Amino acid sequence: MALTDRLETSKRLAELYKDDLTSSLPLMKTLLSLGDDAFLMLRYGWEAYIGSPVEKAFVEMMLSGMSAGPGPSSRMISEAMLQDIQENVKLTQKEVVLTHEKVDLTHEKVNLTQQQVNLTQQQVNLTQQQVSFLAKLVVDEFTYTTGKISGSHQDQDFKKQLQMYYGNDHGNQEPYQLRCMLLDIRLPMPLVTGAHIFKRCWRGKMKVVLGLSDINDPRNGLLLCKGLEHAFDDSRICFMYVSHEGKHEFILELLDLNLQNTTLWDYMKLNNLREDELEQLGEGEQKAALFSTFGQLKGKSLIFTNGRYPFKRCLAFQAKQAIRRARDEGWLPDNWEPVAPITYGSEEAKERLKMWLEMVGDAPAPISESSIMDDED
Repeated sequence: MALTDRLETSKRLAELYKDDLTSSLPLMKTLLSLGDDAFLMLRYGWEAYIGSPVEKAFVEMMLSGMSAGPGPSSRMISEAMLQDIQENVKLTQKEVVLTHEKVDLTHEKVNLTQQQVNLTQQQVNLTQQQVSFLAKLVVDEFTYTTGKISGSHQDQDFKKQLQMYYGNDHGNQEPYQLRCMLLDIRLPMPLVTGAHIFKRCWRGKMKVVLGLSDINDPRNGLLLCKGLEHAFDDSRICFMYVSHEGKHEFILELLDLNLQNTTLWDYMKLNNLREDELEQLGEGEQKAALFSTFGQLKGKSLIFTNGRYPFKRCLAFQAKQAIRRARDEGWLPDNWEPVAPITYGSEEAKERLKMWLEMVGDAPAPISESSIMDDED
């Protein structure tokens, strides 16, 4: 700070004694009445002490030893006091040089530290790249595509388990027909599939991802007509859980908007799904149901006739993965949001799937954590 003139010097004095008006008044009077030479001498000495612990003591000593008087006729500071000031100025200059040397040394240390930080950041970036690469491998393994569909004899056994669990056995009537849980209509048995929600080919990782151990647990399955099962396995649709006034529903969400006007009938023929059975259907409610478009089925609920439901965590996992793929494929607009938040069946399931999202790193996470709800299975 520089005391460029009497005004700046007076301001500095007032600042030093802002809490001691009694002491400041006689000092201010002496300061304002100093001659030019005396003021110049005071100013040079004062500037050397500004901001130091002894600044205030120096000002009191100097001004107390001066006499008021106009111009050059004022009594000047003593030679001894002047020498003290000059010595203090020299000492202060030495301290400034020493401080500069310390600053330069600190800068060198800072530069060295910055180099270490840069090196660490490079290592972090490399690690992140490795994690992202591994995450991509993991998340792609659990992508819902038609390549994950199996048609083994185990699926036929699973289909029977689903019939018993959901009360969908044919009984004594229509022995060769099964009810599709979404269309809520009986179709020839070959047209209805027992679909694993968490795919059978991932059974070895089911415990880690979902905390479940039995891939053939009927709560990990749905009975759907061939077209719906294919669309579900290929990430074109998912089912979102909603609860209203004690009523539990799983409603269809369409993820490939290109299928908006496509009928189930056309979709099944396009994908060569039991085309022979389709052609054998006569006119009636069965054929009419299969002529529903995916747009018309959007928002329709799965029908559970006996109050038994699938695992929410399994449907939530499929929904997360299917939405991720739909976004990657460009089937959905950027501003698309699901009709309902993804819901888990237990706090454990919520934590496991949250950990899943963190594990996959920078793989797209289409549903924000703020939209997660929890409920009981």
